[in-house]
Amino acid sequence: MRIRARGAAAIAVILLTVAACSKPAEPVKIVSIDLSNAVDANNHVVGLSETFEQKGTVYAAISTEGSGTAELKARWLDPQGTLVTEQTQKINPTKPSTFEFHYVPPSGWAKGRQKVEFTIDGTGGRTREFEVR
Repeated sequence: MRIRARGAAAIAVILLTVAACSKPAEPVKIVSIDLSNAVDANNHVVGLSETFEQKGTVYAAISTEGSGTAELKARWLDPQGTLVTEQTQKINPTKPSTFEFHYVPPSGWAKGRQKVEFTIDGTGGRTREFEVR
C-alpha cells in the first residue's frame, strides 16, 4: 500500500512539473495578408495581385497564428481614406489558419490607391494597399 501511495505521489509531481512547463497558447495574431482576384477552397489566393479593375472583386487572404476565439475585422477604404465598408468574422483557430474577405462596391471601385485594414479584437492592425485602374 505504501509503495502505491509513493508511486501515485511521484506521478502527481511529474504531472504538475509538466503542466508548469507547458507554454500557454499564444493568442491569435495576423502574420500575413495576400490580395488577389480569386481564392481557392482553402482561402489561399490564386495568384498575387495588387492591381485590380474598377468592377473587379478584391480578395484578401489573412493568415493567422495562435489559437482561441477572436473577431477578425476588415475595413475597406477609398483613395481619400473614407470607409467604404466594414466586415467582421468570428474566428476560432486551433492552428495556423487562413481566412478570406472579399469586396467589390456595387458601383465599382474608384480609381486610385485603396486600402484594406485588418484587426483582431480591435488590435494588431495591419494594412494592405492596392491600386484600381
